[in-house]
Parts: sequence; C-alpha cells; structure tokens
Amino acid sequence: MSTPPPSASTSAHPPPTPEQVRQIERNRHLAKARVQQQAKGRGSLPSVEEVNANGKRLRVERDGEEPGGFDKAGKDSKGDGSGSGEMKKLKRDSRLGKYYDYNLSTLKDSKGGFLVLEEEEDPRRLRELQQIEELRLQRERAQEKAGLGKGGRLLDPVVPTDPTQRPKCTHCGAFDLDVQFQKVFDVQVCANCKNENPEKYSLLTKTECKDDYLLTDPELKDNEVLPHLLRPNPHRSTYSNMMLYLRCQVEEFAIKKWGSLEKLDEEYERREGVKKKKKNKKFEERLRELRKRTSRKGGEQERIEKQHKHEFREEGEGKRRCNCGVVVEEEVF
Repeated sequence: MSTPPPSASTSAHPPPTPEQVRQIERNRHLAKARVQQQAKGRGSLPSVEEVNANGKRLRVERDGEEPGGFDKAGKDSKGDGSGSGEMKKLKRDSRLGKYYDYNLSTLKDSKGGFLVLEEEEDPRRLRELQQIEELRLQRERAQEKAGLGKGGRLLDPVVPTDPTQRPKCTHCGAFDLDVQFQKVFDVQVCANCKNENPEKYSLLTKTECKDDYLLTDPELKDNEVLPHLLRPNPHRSTYSNMMLYLRCQVEEFAIKKWGSLEKLDEEYERREGVKKKKKNKKFEERLRELRKRTSRKGGEQERIEKQHKHEFREEGEGKRRCNCGVVVEEEVF
C-alpha cells in the first residue's frame, strides 16, 4: 500500500506575518552592521553611522586617493588596469553635431588672406615712424630752448626769497603763474586770469593768424617776433607740428604792421573783394565755355536735321531715282 501524496495545504508555507517581516529586516541590518564593524578595522568600509537614508553605505576615500576615484599620481584607483596615468576626457555628446576644436591662443591674424608686409618690413610704415620721431624731437628741442622739460614743466625753478622780487600775475597779483606762458610767451599770468580773459590769452593756430590778421609765413616762423608753442597735429601724427600763438601778441604785431585794427579790417575787405572778383571772373569764363559747347552742339544738330533725305521712286528695270538726281540700280537674283 502506497503512501498518499501530501496535501497542498500541508506542503505550502503560510505567508510571514508583519511581525516576522520586521524581525527579518532587523536581523539583516544587524548582520550588515557586524560586517561593517569588522571591515572598519581594515579601513575599507564605512561605519554603521555613515549610512544614508536609503540604507546605502557612503564611500570612504582611502589614503593617497583624490576625490573622483583617482590617486594623487592621477592613476585610476580601481586597479583594473584601465588607468593610463591621466584623467580620462569626458565623451562628447554626438547629438550636438560635428565641430572643430581650435586653440585660440595660437591663432594669428592672416590679414584676410592678403599678402601684407609686417610693420617692421613695410617701408611706408617705417617712414611714418621716422617722421613721428623727428616731430617729437623738434617739440622737445623747442621746450628745452624755452627752459621747459617734458610736459611743459619748469626745469630747476628758482624762487626769490624776497617777496617783492617774485613775479606776480599782472591781473590779480598771484604768485602761482602759468609756467608755459611765462617761459614761452614771456607773459606773467595765472591760470584763473588766463581762463577768465580768453580775448587776450587764447591760443591761435597758424592758419587763423594768416586768415584773420593777414600775416605771412616768414613773420610767423620768426620766434623772436612771434613766439609760439609746438603741439602734435590733431589731424594726423605725421603732419607738421601745430604752431600756437598768443592772441594779444598777434594783435599787437598786426597793429604795428597795418597801423590799426580799422586799417586791418579795410585791408581784409579789399582782399575779400579781390577774391570775389576773381571767383566771379572764373565763373563767367566757365559759363561762356559752356555756352560755346552748347551752341556748337545745337548748330550740329540743326545741320543734321537740315540734311537731305532721299525719296526714291521706281523707274523700272531695277532703277530708282530721287528728286535730287541720285540714281540707284538694283539687281535681282
């Protein structure tokens, strides 16, 4: 007689109760804590207290290892032979498309592809630099001749101890004089009085002196007659130095030359009248020339219009005759 098979109710285990589930979890955590406690002595795993909220242990950086899994020598700390002594570059996302990596620090200006000479080899640039240097030396020599240093500063100023011998401003009596005006123009005036009296102490260019006061180049170049300051040309550095004159000195010299300001105005009006007459004469000459060209073109057009136009009539046998007597014969093939 055979033994009957066990029933399904007796072979199947009943599901664990909630109390059993909590006990199983408690035992698992205790076992895990014992393993972590044993490994703590070897320094390979964290302690029980260093477990995050999800029950996962935190990573502990070993001795001689830098953050990120690399040691201080830059090698991979996993020891799987994948470390090559350098940190691996991150792989670029292929979805960003293709691109070319340029080192901008090594790029050079190609001048738009044109063959441009370097600044050291360009003769035009070398000439410009030479002109700029010559103009600068010219200004420095003029300053040294006037007793001024770089920037118009007074060289080795000597101040008398006696106040009665010290130079004063001719307007307010101040001792703080403008060094440039004192050395170059021999005018004793302070900065405040100079700014308050522009009708006397303003500076005029060489062109203004020639146009307004009718002075010539030899008179303006004579430093003993009309002292002047040299300044860099504001339009271009290679142009000649700008010459600046003191207005009161220019007016004084113009009065000596022309007799008075009224006579200067009369001479100015006379010259303006001569310029206007020359301009009108030139305009009339150009107008006459234009009329001649226009009349010549008109006569030619009239002659063209008066030209005879042939009007042929058929006379038979391939001949045609105009009223003026011209006969044209035609052959038909």
